[in-house]
Amino acid sequence: MDDTALREKVLKRQLPKDNALFQSQHITILGCGGLGSNIAMMLSRAGIGKLSLYDYDTIEYSNLNRQNYTVDEIGQSKVAITKAKIQKTVPYVRVEAFDQRIDPDYLESILHSSSLFIEAFDDQQAKAMAVDIFMHHPDKYLITASGVSGLGQLEDIQVKYCDNLCLIGNFKTTPDQGLYLPYVSIVASLQALEALKWIKNGGTYGK
Repeated sequence: MDDTALREKVLKRQLPKDNALFQSQHITILGCGGLGSNIAMMLSRAGIGKLSLYDYDTIEYSNLNRQNYTVDEIGQSKVAITKAKIQKTVPYVRVEAFDQRIDPDYLESILHSSSLFIEAFDDQQAKAMAVDIFMHHPDKYLITASGVSGLGQLEDIQVKYCDNLCLIGNFKTTPDQGLYLPYVSIVASLQALEALKWIKNGGTYGK
């Protein structure tokens, strides 16, 4: 079966007009940990045409409680394994995998590559760095997350829009409260959802 026929079968339960929109999009995901590894698979399953993935880290045992990896993948590159999983699941999605640490200069250098970026860093300083850079680039859009720790309440999670930024999380919990897949995956799902809505809205946030 060729890619076009396979894509049509996989996306049969989605609206055809959405499928056409999603296929034309290129989204960049910064980080392939608890948020990014799951967001990448969600967006691939939704039919996003192209993803660029960035992460410099390798898979550790402590990642397996919330990240989309398995025991036999310990020690391997997160971006390489995420790409391989997507290609095995929905091979028609184009995936670029960059084994790369993101610092301010490097992030500035890749801003031209796509209009929508999803921040999925583990480190709070890296999150703040990304927000700061995008505040100075109003023509580029960033979906970011803060406060994904613990076993919190659903009503504590907020989605806020501020110009070209979309901020998701409870904005108060810290990693010392533990990291658990059920709570992390809610925020990851919301980041993926906001990305799809951004596309449907013609490149703006909102309902």
